[in-house]
Amino acid sequence: MLQALKKLFILPVEQGEQISYQRAVAALMMEVMLADHQVDVNEVAQVKSFLNEVTDLGDDIDALYEEAFSSVDEANDLYQFTKVINEAASLEQKMELLKGLWRVALADGNIDAYEDHRIRRISELLFMPHSEFIQAKLAVQGEMKST
Repeated sequence: MLQALKKLFILPVEQGEQISYQRAVAALMMEVMLADHQVDVNEVAQVKSFLNEVTDLGDDIDALYEEAFSSVDEANDLYQFTKVINEAASLEQKMELLKGLWRVALADGNIDAYEDHRIRRISELLFMPHSEFIQAKLAVQGEMKST
């Protein structure tokens, strides 16, 4: 009996499906969009617009959006997504991602406390300095005021 139990610990752990960089970015956008439990059409448009800017998927944006929407529902934590981004993105790319997250949060004209908290958590998991978190927020708020 004890030998059978020991064998379970010797077996290699199967790795789940690898998350692509694009899917990780899309999932983080979804996390912010869904943080306040209200999905605004402007938020959806902002997510798709950002994904269109940072990927070369063209018409496949809707498929990525749907895939990310379902993967967020199944996700246990944000780490699985931020880990992929940390492995591939530069500080500059992470800053652009933060700005994109703030644009999603501001798309409905209001930053909900849950959205703010979610972006703060993502920023921490991306190892972004707090000053960068604030700069991204202020930059996007400035963009929104000027439009």
